[in-house]
Amino acid sequence: MQIGFRTIGFRDWKIEDSLVRLSQIGYDGVELCLEHPDLQPSRLTISRVRELRRCLDGQGLSISAVSYHGAEDQLEVRRQNLAQALDVVPRFGADLLITSSRREKPRRLQAQVMEHIDWYEELCTAAAERGVRIAVEPKPGLVIRTTEDLVKMMHAVSHPNLVASLDIAHASVVADDISWAVFTLGPRLVNVHLADAQGRESQHLLPGEGDVDFREVRESLNSVGYRGPLVLDLEQPGEDPGDLAQRAWQAFREKWGEGGPGGEG
Repeated sequence: MQIGFRTIGFRDWKIEDSLVRLSQIGYDGVELCLEHPDLQPSRLTISRVRELRRCLDGQGLSISAVSYHGAEDQLEVRRQNLAQALDVVPRFGADLLITSSRREKPRRLQAQVMEHIDWYEELCTAAAERGVRIAVEPKPGLVIRTTEDLVKMMHAVSHPNLVASLDIAHASVVADDISWAVFTLGPRLVNVHLADAQGRESQHLLPGEGDVDFREVRESLNSVGYRGPLVLDLEQPGEDPGDLAQRAWQAFREKWGEGGPGGEG
């Protein structure tokens, strides 16, 4: 099973330097986050992608996915970046683009849901032409905030290229039952983000610093035969990202249980 790290945690580092550091720690994959200054879609020309692929190959790193959320971006900027991201993903030899919904506006939530159905239908049609799947990730405070919200959206859109990314910290914050979420998403669960969380505060902590039972997470994923990537997702202000990624790697291996990454225990 591939163990990766999200590059958004290294937003203040040159992307090549972050790839070298992650390889040195022991990660075997990365999620390339297009919010990183070096990975903005408009800057990822064919030649630049080739440079980065050579760096990835040289460090022995595979790409678990490309992601772009852009929750703070204006709608048209976000749409433009997502459209460009669809072309970027296959250039990297990947087939998965992770994104999320817009911020929830309670007074017009139902209208937002309908808007997202239309948008995801359009996005998935364009993605299918490029051999790309769209993995939506539920997040607190967004239109799609829970696993149940995502399942309803997938039923409404009914497109095979719409799949699921589950963030364990986010699921904990919105009180999703992890075992139920994993079972319900089943074969459409293609990506898992790992971090800890405490209470209902939206944060990403090191494994072991919060309420998440990582053995339960492991057992739930094993029960459905999940073989996708496990991607550690941490970014803490004031922390050196290289040190944080190192501590996250060690904490994950300790909390995941016997057998190590992907192990049955």
